[in-house]
Amino acid sequence: MPIHQLQPSFAGGEISPSLHGRVDSAAYGSWVKTARNFYVHPQGGASNRPGTLFMGEAKEAGKACRVIPFVLSEDEAYVLEMGEHYLRVYTSGGQLFAADGSPYEIETPYEAYDVGYLNYTQYDQTLFLTHPQYPPKQLTRVDRGSFVFADVPIKYGPFMLANEDEKKQLRASQYQETQESVGVSATLTFLPVIYPNLSVLAYFNGFLFFVGPNFGFDIGLMVSDFNKYFAAQGLMAYNLGGLIKIVSPQDTGGDWNGSQLVINYQYGLGGVPQVSVVQTLSGGSNKGQQIPVGENQYQLESDFDCFKPGHVGGRFSLSHKVESQYASGTLGYEQTSSFIKTGGDWKLRTTGEWTGQVVVEASEDLGETWEKIKYLSRTAGDQNFNTFGQLEAGANMYCLRIRALGITGELGYELQADAFWQEGVVIVSDFVNERKVIVQVERPFGLEEWTSEWAEGSFSPASGYPSCVFFYQDRLGLAGTRAEAQTVWFSKTGAYADFGHARGTLEDSDSISVNLSGKKLNAIHSVAVSNKLLVFTAGSEWTISSTGALTPYNIQIQQQSERGASRTAPVMVGNKALYVQARGGVLRDFYYDYNSASYTSNDLTLYAKHLFFNREIREVCYQQEPDNLLWCVLDDGRLLTLTYLVEQNVCAWTHHETQGSFRSVCSIPNRGYDEVWFAVERGGKYFIERLVQRLASKEPEDQLFLDCAVSRKSETAFSEMTGLSHLEGMEVGALADGSPLAGLTVKDGKITLPRPMTCVHAGLSYEAELQTLPAEFERADGTVQDRRRRLVSVTVKMLDSRGGKVGTESGRMDEIIQRSTENFNTPIALKTGDYVLTLSGAHSLVPSVVFKQTEPLPVTLLAFISRVV
Repeated sequence: MPIHQLQPSFAGGEISPSLHGRVDSAAYGSWVKTARNFYVHPQGGASNRPGTLFMGEAKEAGKACRVIPFVLSEDEAYVLEMGEHYLRVYTSGGQLFAADGSPYEIETPYEAYDVGYLNYTQYDQTLFLTHPQYPPKQLTRVDRGSFVFADVPIKYGPFMLANEDEKKQLRASQYQETQESVGVSATLTFLPVIYPNLSVLAYFNGFLFFVGPNFGFDIGLMVSDFNKYFAAQGLMAYNLGGLIKIVSPQDTGGDWNGSQLVINYQYGLGGVPQVSVVQTLSGGSNKGQQIPVGENQYQLESDFDCFKPGHVGGRFSLSHKVESQYASGTLGYEQTSSFIKTGGDWKLRTTGEWTGQVVVEASEDLGETWEKIKYLSRTAGDQNFNTFGQLEAGANMYCLRIRALGITGELGYELQADAFWQEGVVIVSDFVNERKVIVQVERPFGLEEWTSEWAEGSFSPASGYPSCVFFYQDRLGLAGTRAEAQTVWFSKTGAYADFGHARGTLEDSDSISVNLSGKKLNAIHSVAVSNKLLVFTAGSEWTISSTGALTPYNIQIQQQSERGASRTAPVMVGNKALYVQARGGVLRDFYYDYNSASYTSNDLTLYAKHLFFNREIREVCYQQEPDNLLWCVLDDGRLLTLTYLVEQNVCAWTHHETQGSFRSVCSIPNRGYDEVWFAVERGGKYFIERLVQRLASKEPEDQLFLDCAVSRKSETAFSEMTGLSHLEGMEVGALADGSPLAGLTVKDGKITLPRPMTCVHAGLSYEAELQTLPAEFERADGTVQDRRRRLVSVTVKMLDSRGGKVGTESGRMDEIIQRSTENFNTPIALKTGDYVLTLSGAHSLVPSVVFKQTEPLPVTLLAFISRVV
């Protein structure tokens, strides 16, 4: 007598083979062996994923690109295609074009390899981007479909810890003669990634010089081969314990600036690169250059070897004690006094017999421009003036003077200011030598004298740039440079580019710099914003918070755990941060648990480890509507989906395949659902594609379950489907007036239909498959797991579905017949109901139900009822 076994849900998702024997688990009845191109609904059913619309081809074939969201509202959301030295813009309706018909494009500084490591955050109509090798950038939406890309106008800092060696001094001063810089070698130093299952090919300036063993990366052999080919040209490579360093000579260093070392990781020598890493020689300054003298040109000198070319673009601060300033004298008609320096406070006393007006003027730029701050007027018989004032509080230094305006008589004056400390800030514009650089003055320095009170800026090519960007409590936050890997910087409150501070004492709104003082040096990899700031480093997890508004005086820093995170940006799902653990193969949630009164995390990949074996999660995005899905792109181009609804204990993984490799993913909102966008590599080209809304209509002709597809709907029937040049020469499938077509080949950018149609979707076909685990039930004499049994039939509960085949792993696949009352020449409608099929599988120890959908039509599976003998 057959046993009727019900699987009412697939909410456990695809599980690892290591769990196939866990029939004791309460979740066993909701697990599946395979879920390919399916995803699980929070209610327990499973649907085949919809197809993708072709939105555009990336600018450069063979070079990586990435998709990044830029959301202003449900009615205005953009997807940015970020590639080598450019960005392009898409909306749900298609690619954005310029007035001349070419793709709207903005120039950027990033190499193709760099775009994968961009970190970004959005505030209002500005998208902020950071990368450890480039100054922070911002993309501002100035009008609908119009953008400006520029540097974040950071000013007045931030700075590293101040110098503590009194013997090391700096001095800023004007220079009066041409400066000649020295030559400096170009260098490259990096720690290569090793993939044990991939082989390595290395190129320098386009020349293939190294072909590695079948698997892994022999760094020593690569360095040896490099020197074999390039030592005669003045280049030398070193293996510093796994760290690769390449140096070109000082006298010709600039000749190699910009030269690129490309490392391709691939399966076998003839395979397509799975990962391509580009490193660039930099830092050389030719054989020196002539820096001419100019008006108001300044130099910064040191009394020790301090500077290098990498300081160009960086800042230095110099502090001087400026003694009390005093100026006195007499003024006549339209005369001006000498000026004094002040930190803000000033006093003025006038004497003599004079009438008319005198004005007090202040300058913030060392006297280049002046602003009137106070008028004094005297008539005959009036008393002379004895007055004082306070200029705007802050860290600026002012030059102060008085000017007589058409007075009669002779005006005596005494102008005085109290002593103050002045922190000047300069930006390095040119490298001269190890003890001298040319600078621009950002904030005036107090004196042209040597001082040991100085500090180097935190951001520069020499020190690196922030790898993370975020907003927290109305402050712009930056974190993690090469030199200060564990430091977090906050701008002034409401002044997102200002990293300065007040003179004398810190104000609540001043910028903040904090260091994570862990047991190990663990670089900050990512930051997530919740009620607290969640900081993920290479080896630990931290929180930054405050009691009330964040100020320099109440900031609280706590280490919460020691697991470590990769550089993949985390996503917030409700009040939980989902992040990729160090080494890249584990996805965890991170949240505050009120039961234990501490932060905790769970391994969300525990039951599906086979999907992540020897793999890294490169990108993650969250699609909240309609099904709480997390989309993950792996380093090998596979796409995984996690249905994550923790309040219902739903954590279900599935995987997706296409004729190509998924390389990037993001999500933007639309009305009623969230759109998912991909950058997909197909045949060496990159395509921007959008996942269509599943069942936006239930009409059979409106279904799109093809990849990289184009659609055309017309009141007039047509026999040719055009717009397919991106799939030239490839075999495609189609859904024409609700009926599937196969075996069509694209020629001259089009396909020929067997008869005129009015609604056609054409693209790359893919198959969806769902396979159950062997049924488990107890018998009086024990388990059935070690007994041969056979599936004789199955009932499939389906919702809004059409098509599909059912069988067993070793048996024949039988098609589900659904045509009933429809006319022969009309498409079958989507059906909801139960379908009973007789199976032809043999007796087996592991009998399971296999469902496949090979046609571009929707299927949703609610349950299987298997009859087993």
